[in-house]
Amino acid sequence: MAEKITESALKSLSSPESFSRGYELYQSDAVFDTFRQGAFLTGKCEGSSAPFYQLSVQLDEGGIQEASCTCPYDWGGYCKHIIALMLTYIHHPDAFIEQKNIKELLGQLDKNALVCLIAKMVDKNPDLYSWLQAAVPNTSAKPQPAQSRRKRKTEVSKTEYKRQIQSILHSLRGYRMSEAYWMVGGMVDQLDRVRDTAYEFLESGDAQGALVILTTLLTEVSGSFEQFDDSDGALGGFFGELALPLVEAILSADLSKAERRSLFKELEPVIEELSAYGIDGLDVILAAVNRGWSDEASNELEDYDFDDTILIEAKLNILERQNRVEEYLKLCLEAGEYRRYILKQIKMEEFEKAVDVAWKTLTQANDALMVAKALRDTGRLPDALRLAEKGLELDGSKHDLGVWLGPIEETQGQIDQAIQSYQAAFTSLPSLELYSTLKKLSDVNWDNLRSALMHTLQDSHHANVLADVYLFEEEWDQAIGVADKAGEWNYSLIEKVADVVLPFRPDWVIQASRKQAEGLIARTQSKYYAIAAGWLAKMKQAYLSSGRKAEWLSYLDGLKSTYSRRPALQAELRKL
Repeated sequence: MAEKITESALKSLSSPESFSRGYELYQSDAVFDTFRQGAFLTGKCEGSSAPFYQLSVQLDEGGIQEASCTCPYDWGGYCKHIIALMLTYIHHPDAFIEQKNIKELLGQLDKNALVCLIAKMVDKNPDLYSWLQAAVPNTSAKPQPAQSRRKRKTEVSKTEYKRQIQSILHSLRGYRMSEAYWMVGGMVDQLDRVRDTAYEFLESGDAQGALVILTTLLTEVSGSFEQFDDSDGALGGFFGELALPLVEAILSADLSKAERRSLFKELEPVIEELSAYGIDGLDVILAAVNRGWSDEASNELEDYDFDDTILIEAKLNILERQNRVEEYLKLCLEAGEYRRYILKQIKMEEFEKAVDVAWKTLTQANDALMVAKALRDTGRLPDALRLAEKGLELDGSKHDLGVWLGPIEETQGQIDQAIQSYQAAFTSLPSLELYSTLKKLSDVNWDNLRSALMHTLQDSHHANVLADVYLFEEEWDQAIGVADKAGEWNYSLIEKVADVVLPFRPDWVIQASRKQAEGLIARTQSKYYAIAAGWLAKMKQAYLSSGRKAEWLSYLDGLKSTYSRRPALQAELRKL
């Protein structure tokens, strides 16, 4: 499989910096302890913040299916250590010691030896027992009834959670509202963690415990809502995200009619008050209390209009959690939740059904991507590729789909399809990395393709990428034109262009830097002086690079004289 992975494909899967540094690691023999089990590679690479990092890569006919590294890198594309491992594999595949796969390794053991080995593994990791119990078929003559989940002996304390939530809400007391405004986000993060605890109760089958936590959250936070400045909507968003788990808890709990009436009376005034504050979408909670799993509303309680999207999602989550497969699949089809239906069929290894429904129903590129990934993970790469290629014709952003599909097509030698994928990704979300990848692949057709890419970039929203491309192509005047058009407020763009074109267009750098520096000085606030000095330093460098030291010194003396009564500014100027 080594011939399937190329340096070109690795460049497409990593940033230029990661590839360059990975190449340096490869050349310095930083990769060691390399092994291979079929298409699964492992190894170690010397690290900067650890003695070494542990690496693993799963390959398939599409290239790198999955890769992991224990380093902290998380900035897009594969890290330099993965690149170093793969370069080692490309150029020195014999350096990887072949190991038997697990079937070959265990296949040589007889039954008694295998049982002893598994028993030792369970002794060291008792959690394996539950997995084995579920995996081993039950050969008993009489089918055993499913055991109901154990009822908690200790009830969740509403008083304790009320105290905890109030403590969070009171954490901003003592601050002025203008100060507390900046802290609301942190407070919401703490409330989110309480909500996540309720999810844990739901996942463990304790809907009653989850219901206690979530209703307490809703009532306590709503009672304090008017105390906070929620201009950025953080607290309002919290209520919106509370709806789904609360509906799940209500539908999962075995509530009597009396309990439903009581809960309805408790929540109705809370939700109506929040609606008066402009927080909508919570009526579905009351509908869940009123209707339960039925589509019919109870005559005893007032019915509310609601968006049934959350109600359907909640029901599907519950059915999936409870492994009620037939009901889950039926509701998916009835509700038009085709992506969930398809993914479930793939999980059940009903691939033909999954692919057939996918081709007939998917309309969004991102849904096609999710299904294609699931198919690839189960070894159905040809089906995944065909569906992903179809996804390029569907609605929605094609960026993620194109970035995923492009390297696979490239690895398989399907260059035209790779270009189509990368171009779709570029059209949805342009970047210099995609531009350079397309240039690398296009060969003789580059002029026509570049024209189409530049047309996409003419959109003013992509000024930064347009400047990046001009700088990459060393078209200095065009890059300057983009910076000038963006306006002096876009200082980060101006700075990026100035840093690159300084040796080639020093006059423009002097002009642009002077405008930025003098604008900051004119604000007469000392906090801007260090930034202004940074622009002046750029200006100095441009003067010196063009042999005009005298002009720089004259300008600097003029500044010192003009602003002689600004000691903070004078301190910065003396550093130049």
